[in-house]
Amino acid sequence: MSKRFPDRLDPWRFADLGKEIGGELPLDTFSRLGACLLKPAGNVSFKLSFGRDQERRAILRGWLKAELSLQCQRCLEEVNLPIDTQLSVVFVQGLDEAEMLAEDLDPCLVEDDQVVFRDLIEDELLLALPQVAMHDPGACAAPVLGVAGEKPIESSGQERENPFAALAELKRDKE
Repeated sequence: MSKRFPDRLDPWRFADLGKEIGGELPLDTFSRLGACLLKPAGNVSFKLSFGRDQERRAILRGWLKAELSLQCQRCLEEVNLPIDTQLSVVFVQGLDEAEMLAEDLDPCLVEDDQVVFRDLIEDELLLALPQVAMHDPGACAAPVLGVAGEKPIESSGQERENPFAALAELKRDKE
C-alpha cells in the first residue's frame, strides 16, 4: 500500500498489475465535496483494489470511510454523518459499454485512458451523501411544528367564512 498517491492513473494497467492503494486524504482537498460540507475538516480513509473480473473487465473494489460535517436541514445546526461505503466500479470507455453492465456495478467513464485519482474518491463520497442531511428525529433541536420562537396560532372558536361561498351561491343561482 502506498502513502503517495498518483494524480492520474491508467485503470487498465493498474488492473493488470493488481494494484492496491490505501491511506487517507484530507477532506479539504475536494472542492466539489467542500461546497456541501459545513466544515471541511478531517480525512477520508480508503482501501482500493484494482483487478479483472471473470469477463476480463478492469474493476475497482474497495471501501471509503469518513465523517462529514453537514448542515441539518431541519434545525440548521451541524450534523456529523459517518460515511462507510463499499465500491464496485467497472472502468468503461463509452456509454454503450456502461449500459450493458449489471445493476450492482457502477461504471466509471474513462477519457484519454486516464482517471484523476482524487476525482474518483470525491465522486464516491458525493454519491454517498444523503439527499437531505438531518439529525435523527429525537436528536434534532428543531421544534416539531412552526418556526423557532413563533407562538402557535390559537383558535378563536368562531367558524371562519369560506371565501368561495359566494361563488358556490352564484353557481346555484345559475342552475
